[in-house]
Amino acid sequence: MRVLSVINDGLLHAENALVEMTIREYLDIGIRILRNNQYQRKRVNRSSSIYSLLHEDLKRLCTIPTIVLAFTDNGNGVRLHVGMNSDDLELCLRGKNLIILDGLQRTYTLRDVEMDLLFPQEEKARFMNHIIRVEIYSGLSNTGILYRMLTLNTGQTPMSKKHEIEILYSSYIDQEIEGIRFIKQSSNDRREGLDCYNFYDAIDGFNSFLDSDESAIDRFEVLTVVQKMEKIVNNDYQQDLFRKFIKLYNAFVHRVDELSGQWSIREEQKRGLNSVYGKDVQEIFSKAQTISAFGAAVGKVLWDGTDRGFNNIEGRILGIQMGGEPDDVFMKLLRVLADVRERAKKIGVAQRLLLKMFFIRLFDVNSDSYMNFSHSIDNAINQYDNGNDLRPRQESLFD
Repeated sequence: MRVLSVINDGLLHAENALVEMTIREYLDIGIRILRNNQYQRKRVNRSSSIYSLLHEDLKRLCTIPTIVLAFTDNGNGVRLHVGMNSDDLELCLRGKNLIILDGLQRTYTLRDVEMDLLFPQEEKARFMNHIIRVEIYSGLSNTGILYRMLTLNTGQTPMSKKHEIEILYSSYIDQEIEGIRFIKQSSNDRREGLDCYNFYDAIDGFNSFLDSDESAIDRFEVLTVVQKMEKIVNNDYQQDLFRKFIKLYNAFVHRVDELSGQWSIREEQKRGLNSVYGKDVQEIFSKAQTISAFGAAVGKVLWDGTDRGFNNIEGRILGIQMGGEPDDVFMKLLRVLADVRERAKKIGVAQRLLLKMFFIRLFDVNSDSYMNFSHSIDNAINQYDNGNDLRPRQESLFD
């Protein structure tokens, strides 16, 4: 294998090396990537796709588009250059910090041809020694990796937005943040108690915080999210902004759990509801709608774009009061959320909106329900009824 050229990517502030290698050399690298990287997408079903045709074309040594790889973690200082010793180049590419940006399905198909028992050995040997071209990025940030993945795969089988966001924040999945634990969308782990959140829901809430908008992240907004995050990580004090947000939300949940005496619903109370948004404090406040509503409200009324803003929010959390018997307060909240579920055309959207109104009333110093949990629910109900009349009748939710 050899490096043909190295050019600078001015947008992503990274280097791109064009490398020639045999299919045998590439598969030695590519299969290792598939084994080591849990965030790579799954393969397309070969029997029902264009890749079945590619499988046969490859046997005839067709030329395929360049495969694009990237070093993660900014490449850990890896620099590829023209004239690089082949052994040194191969050693660089044997590490565990490579990801396939573009060419995942081609990699699977190359492997399939290698494993094809009906492929004559002499022809297979020619295939394995056939030259292909591979681009390799070094110096990409995590957001740069996602940005390039999205732009390279436009028009192809898309990643889900959950997968895109997992890649963007993948460094947080397998580590705790001061005792706060995350579980993945596909994980078999269960949320047990406080301090545990679905990873994607936490990111969804964080995005709501940045935008002051409780809406779920749309696939077509992900590039905007990437560009926004790139600006954030370039600001030194904001590098741990996600950590600050999730710690703040977790502190709020603990305060509510403390004030409520670890409230949970009783069986006889469930019978009076058409649906139960959450059976206890942990379940109510671990839902995506609640986290996103909190993020949007706090981003709107409190955060001023500085560290000072976070300190301001943290100080207010300690001043929250329940404003009534916990059982009465939480049942009031569950009744209104059940009513929204029954009557709204878009349940998740309506629940996020009502909860955002609740959090704004709770944290806005100009609100007459400031720091009062129960009164903030009442004010949110009135605001929702007056401004979002999704119901056939005019009376209040509890008339």
